[in-house]
Amino acid sequence: MPVAQVMLQMGVVMLVAFIGAALASRLRLSVTIGYVVAGILIGPNISASVFGYTYTGLIQDTTFINQLSYFGLVLLLFFVGLQFPLSKLRATKDAAVILAVMNIGMSMFGGFIIGTYLGWPIIDTIFLAGVISMSSSAITAKSLIDLKRLSNAETQFLISMAVLESFLAMFLLTAVNGLVVSNTPESVDPPTLLLCILSFVGFFAFLAAVVVPRTARFFEKIKSEELFILFALGLVFLSAALAEVMRIPAIIGAFFIGVSFANTKLAPRMEHKLTGFRDAFVAVFFLSFGMMIDPSALPRVIGIVLLAVPVIFLNDLFLTATLSYMIGFSGRAATAIGTSMVGRNEEAILYASVGTRAVNSNPAISHAYGGELLNPFTGVLCIIMSTLAPFSMSRSDRLADFLGRHMPKSFVFGADLVKRTLRNLVLPTYLPLYKRTKALMASLVAFTVLIIALIMTTGYVHIGVGLFIPAAIFACRAAAKSAFAEPTKHTNYGLEHTPMHSDAILRFVVRLVVGAFLTIALVAFLWQYMWQATLLVLFAYFLGVIVSMRLVYNALVLRRAPLVMPVAVDSTMKPYRRGWRPVGRTNNGRHR
Repeated sequence: MPVAQVMLQMGVVMLVAFIGAALASRLRLSVTIGYVVAGILIGPNISASVFGYTYTGLIQDTTFINQLSYFGLVLLLFFVGLQFPLSKLRATKDAAVILAVMNIGMSMFGGFIIGTYLGWPIIDTIFLAGVISMSSSAITAKSLIDLKRLSNAETQFLISMAVLESFLAMFLLTAVNGLVVSNTPESVDPPTLLLCILSFVGFFAFLAAVVVPRTARFFEKIKSEELFILFALGLVFLSAALAEVMRIPAIIGAFFIGVSFANTKLAPRMEHKLTGFRDAFVAVFFLSFGMMIDPSALPRVIGIVLLAVPVIFLNDLFLTATLSYMIGFSGRAATAIGTSMVGRNEEAILYASVGTRAVNSNPAISHAYGGELLNPFTGVLCIIMSTLAPFSMSRSDRLADFLGRHMPKSFVFGADLVKRTLRNLVLPTYLPLYKRTKALMASLVAFTVLIIALIMTTGYVHIGVGLFIPAAIFACRAAAKSAFAEPTKHTNYGLEHTPMHSDAILRFVVRLVVGAFLTIALVAFLWQYMWQATLLVLFAYFLGVIVSMRLVYNALVLRRAPLVMPVAVDSTMKPYRRGWRPVGRTNNGRHR
């Protein structure tokens, strides 16, 4: 490409990015949306006729811009890695892991339902589900600042949850990109890919745990800003190159080198010195993403967007908020967590960009689905959800109060029983009264391995793995019953305690928790044979939850149809009437 054309493209891209970001800021939208829309307007896919003049975009050859945009991807993921200090996440790890895994798992499942219903191939469906499940940490952080919620108790858990979701997404992106799609006609066989991933993760784990802590102080002595910038950029791009050599996306290498330095004193200096480079190249990346969107394909993705938006709200706003409440957060804090996850922006665009490039790079895969529709779908979805997210977050307290007033009393009562039982086991406390047993942790690990095996296997091997489901559920039930026994005996539930009351509550909580495990296992097993059956399984579980809550409410509050036996309810027991009402307030006004 001639030098003059290179300079022209760079000038047009930077100036148009500035105009798009300025207009988006003026309209109080994310600058990312401004970049994407500006990219659509100057890209080669637009065509419009006005007064006899046909406009076909300012840039026709996007090869140079696409290559340049990959620098933005690499630097963006490096900064994400710098925000992943493992030591700072230890206090919130239990709640954050539970929320992150369940949130991304249910979102991915919803994406799989949509992709399968529309007839998309499995690879395209995986990337579609990834886009739907990628919450925007940038929108969340900005809205938290605007709403002055950074000091709230749930904010650290929310940030940890968002970071862990990004971490899980990177692993999934690595596996899918390397296993199924390759830049060469030859596919990567699973054993080789697994060996590459394990070697890659092991290498960076060694760097983060051994090498970097012992050598960081030497690099801190670099006084020259020019030398320090060259050192930092060299690390980033060499790590990206190493990832590519091992058949792993370059952005994963940048992410892991960022994680390696996240706990050092070099991290703030790297952020400060490289922020300008990141912002410029990230703007080029988002603009390049917009240039890849074909406006003529937008009508074809409206139906997909109309399916995806309710799935996102159902999962993030209601299921994640309900789970947050049940593991110990207050009603307002749980609703704040749920509304904070509905935004979709840079992470979704990253996933769509990598997915589209991966699909289109392999001639053996049809490009009619993800190759053509994933980018337009992501662009429209991000515009809609980026607009709705701040609106939802600003009204989270009103939503919590509304739910507190209109939720059925039996549901509020049952959820509160679960919350009071689990919060001392999940949320950090200054006085840890109860500890998780080794049997519970071992059963959870074994169950996780079983679910992964069910997802990865097919045919007779899949059936063979499925035979272990009853044993795994029995082990989880026994471990949960043992772990929850002490909390149910000594926790204040707002009811008068008797051994029979504690036994009834224990049975109820174990039934709900183990029922969730059984539902997950059945969904993982049945998906390959009839995906519609998984919806019936989910419906059956939620119906069982409602019935169980009604039964325990009747037994312990209304004193009808006791859950265990007639003597389970004492005649002096007082009805429970508080629900989601506050039992006290912290300094920032949050309910405890």
